[in-house]
Formats: sequence, structure tokens, C-alpha cells
Amino acid sequence: MKLLVAIDGSSQSTDAVHALAHFRPPEELTLVHALTLPELDHPMITTEVRDQVRDDIEKKLRQEGNALLSNIVTELPQDFGPAQQIHQIGSPAQVILETAQSVQPDVILLGARGLGQVKELMLGSVSHRTVLHAPCSTFIFKRPLPTLGKILLPIEGEEDAQVAFKLLAAKPFHERVEIQLMLVWPQPQTPWPLTLWQSKQLEEHAMTHAQEQLDSLTVKLETMGYPAISYVGLGDPSFAIIEQQRANKADMILMGSHGRHGISRFLLGSVSHSVLHQADCPVLILR
Repeated sequence: MKLLVAIDGSSQSTDAVHALAHFRPPEELTLVHALTLPELDHPMITTEVRDQVRDDIEKKLRQEGNALLSNIVTELPQDFGPAQQIHQIGSPAQVILETAQSVQPDVILLGARGLGQVKELMLGSVSHRTVLHAPCSTFIFKRPLPTLGKILLPIEGEEDAQVAFKLLAAKPFHERVEIQLMLVWPQPQTPWPLTLWQSKQLEEHAMTHAQEQLDSLTVKLETMGYPAISYVGLGDPSFAIIEQQRANKADMILMGSHGRHGISRFLLGSVSHSVLHQADCPVLILR
């Protein structure tokens, strides 16, 4: 497995680095740091002055970035091999995405710094853009991941499960983790009125079918070496997922992106988008 970690000096990016302790040594590890230079184009600034100031700023930022990367290397797990270090000028999101296209990681790990009054429910612009456009799975950290014993895996169906199972089959984690499978029936609105009996019958059928599907997937997980339990939810999927994670104290959420419209690989579905913004634990979005 190849891992790419975005470094910006924030506590959230440090959380992403520390989370590497839960991973088995990757085939390849890349650390990327972006240098964002200020815009100095102004009619009152001569070309010579602008270039001199820009060179001075770039030199200072490179020194600070090199020191940051060197410090991060000392915090990597001892069983990891040498990490490739990329130090590039550009907007952070663009540098991360271009690096991902180049090194082709399986997972990007990065911190999310929400800005604004309701920052606990928001992602920073860099993490948000990365999640939307990354060519691979993205692991977002708004909080540390001190332990990894339980993973909540909400799915919509068999296709979701197979993508997650492909990652889990690679045995990416050091720990023997419990997988909490979850499927939520959202009670879709029908174009015709239902009697109470019809509504109950439809709900019972959906819940039974969902449980049968989860039981089958639970058996597959156990044959892969993962202890597993399952839950069937009812109602708003994103709300049910958040509540399940908090109630069962899952250490992280692993889920698909579910883009449905237009160029879907560049979109998040409403459920994954809502969970990513509201979850108070790290979230790994599968691509």
C-alpha cells in the first residue's frame, strides 16, 4: 500500500502523521508540503524589487518547510522505511492533488482545519477540495486517532461493501479491529399514499432484507479475520451514522463517496458529505 501525507504544520496534520502508527509499514510513503508565496504584482512595485522580495520569502519558507519535514520524519513509526519528501511551490490543494497524480497513493492522509464560526462542522478549503478531486481514498483528520479498535462501516449495498473489503483485505492496520457494519433504510417517499399497514409491511420487508445482507457480509468479514457486528438503521442515513458512531464509540468511520451526478468521481454524495462535516472522529472516504 502507498500512503501520501499532507504536512502543513497544523495540529490536524500532526494527527494524520501520528495515525500512521496504526498502519502496517507501507510499500511507499510520501510527505508533501506546499509553499504558498504571496502575490506581489502591483504597479507601484518594480520588477527588480518584486523578484528580490519574492526570492527572500521563498528562501525563508523553504528553510521553514525543510525544518518542518525533518521534524515530521523523526515522528514516523520506527518500522517505516525512508519517506519521500516533496516540497513544492503552489496552492496546498493543487500541490497535494498533483503529487497524488504523480505518486499514485492508495490513501491520502490530511488534516481538516475548519474556519469560521461553526468550524466543528466544517472542513477547511484544502481538505474539502482534496476529498472532492483526489484520484484515491482520503483519510480526513479533525481529531487525533489515539486508538483503533472499532471501525464503523456504513454501506448502501454490495458494491459499497466490495470496495471497503478490498481495502480491508490488504490488512492495512496493525491492530485487530472490529468492523461495525451498518445499513440504513431511509424510508423513501412514495408518489402514492400508504396505509399504516402497507407502510409497516414495507418497512419490515426492507429491514429483513437489510439484515440478511449484513449477515452475509459479516460472515465474509469474519473469514477475513475481522470480528464483525451489524446494525440496521431507519431514517435519515447521515444522522443515523453519526449517532451510531457516537453510541458505539467507533474510533473511525470508513465509507464510500457516493457521487451520483455529472462527473461523479468529482462529487460527494449528500450522506458522505454530511458525515464528513459532522463526524467528531476521523473519516476515511473510499474512492
